[in-house]
Amino acid sequence: MTVSRERFARMRLLLLAPWPFRRPRNGGQLRASATVQAYASAGFDVRHAGFYHAAETPAADVWASDIALDADVMAELDRMPAQERRSEMAWWKAVAGAPNTYAAFVAAVTNAGPQVLQFEEIALWPVVKRLCADGHLDGVMIVHSSYNFETVAWRHRAVAGASITPETVRDIAAFEREIARECDLIVTVSEGDAAQFRRLGAGQVCVAPNGVASLPTQPHDAVSTYLPLGSPYAIFVSSAHPPNAHGIVDLAAQAQGHPLSGGEIVVCGKVGSLMRAAPRFQKARRVLDRCRFLGWVDDHALATLYAGARVVILPKLYSGGSNLKTAEAIVSGRPIVATRLAFEGFEACTDLNDITITDDPSEFWESVDRYLSSGHTTAHRSPESVQDLLWENSLRPMVAAVSSAFG
Repeated sequence: MTVSRERFARMRLLLLAPWPFRRPRNGGQLRASATVQAYASAGFDVRHAGFYHAAETPAADVWASDIALDADVMAELDRMPAQERRSEMAWWKAVAGAPNTYAAFVAAVTNAGPQVLQFEEIALWPVVKRLCADGHLDGVMIVHSSYNFETVAWRHRAVAGASITPETVRDIAAFEREIARECDLIVTVSEGDAAQFRRLGAGQVCVAPNGVASLPTQPHDAVSTYLPLGSPYAIFVSSAHPPNAHGIVDLAAQAQGHPLSGGEIVVCGKVGSLMRAAPRFQKARRVLDRCRFLGWVDDHALATLYAGARVVILPKLYSGGSNLKTAEAIVSGRPIVATRLAFEGFEACTDLNDITITDDPSEFWESVDRYLSSGHTTAHRSPESVQDLLWENSLRPMVAAVSSAFG
C-alpha cells in the first residue's frame, strides 16, 4: 500500500524509546531511527523521546526532546518490597511511579499532542499504561513496536546461562498479556512473534521485518589493518548480547573433531568478552581458537570486512535479539551459514543463492570450512533480489497499518 504524504501531513506521531538513538549503534536504535524516517517520509509529523542516563550517555548521543533519568527513580525502586525488586522489570515500574520522571513523560505527550503514540520494546509499558490510566492518551492510537516476543526470548536467555529470576519472567509475561489486550496495534519483526501475540488475543498485529539502510557498495580498502591481505576468513558480527555469545560457543563446543582446516573467524562487535567468559568456551576452542576478536569497528571498516569475507556466520541457538545482523548479512551478498533461528523473520530469503541453513553443529562448521577453502570472493546475490530488506520497504506494512486506522 502506498501512503499519500499529503494525506497524512498533519498526523502527529510520538515515538517513545527506552534508550536514546540520535547516534544509533545497536539493532534497536537502528530500527527506531529507521522508523522515525519511515513515518516522516510518509508525511507524518513525527516527534520522539528516548529515555537515558545522563551520567552514562554522551551529550552528542541525545536530542533535546529526550528524557533524562531522575534520581527519584531509584528512590521509588527502594520503596518497593524486596521480593518485587527481584524482577528486572521492577526498575521500569519505578520509572512509571517516580513523580519527576513520570512528569517528564507527561510533558512529552502534552508537547507533542499526538494522534498516535508508538513505544519501542516492552520496557516503557508501565509508563504508557499509566499515561492511559491518567487520561493523557484519551483518543490516541497506541502502537507497540515489538523486537521480540519477550516472554519466550527471556526464557531462552535463561537456557543460555543468564541469571533470570522467576519474577522477571512473570512480569514480562504480564506486560505482554496487557499489551496484547490494550494496544490498538502491535508491530512485530516476524510471523512467529505475531502468532504469539495473536494467541494472547491481540486484535491487530502486523509484521514489519528488520532491514538495512542501504545496499552495500564494494569497498576498495584492504583489510590488512586487521589480518594479512588475502587471508580467508569468516565473519561473525554481534553486540554484547548473551544469547548470541552462548550460541556461537555452544555450537562450536558441540561440533565433532576439528572441522575447520584453515582460515580465521573474524569477530566484530562487543560480543568477544562474553564469548570468552561462556562456560563452554574451553571445550569450543578447537573451533574458536581460530577467532580474531576485533571488538567494535566503524561502519566503513565493517563494510570492508563483509566484502572480503568468504562466508558470514549466524550461529544463533537462543531466541532474543532483533536478527538485524541477518538482514545485513543477506544484503552483503556474501555466502551465509546460519541456524534456523537466525533466519526467524527472514524465512522468505532462505532460497536465495549461497545460504546454508543447518542446526547440526558439525554440519554447520564443515559448511563454513568449505567456504573458507573455496577461494570464491565474488558477490553471490544481486541487489535486486534483496530490495525488500531496505528499511523503506521492510517498514512499509507498519506505516500502512497505522495509516489505515485513520481511513
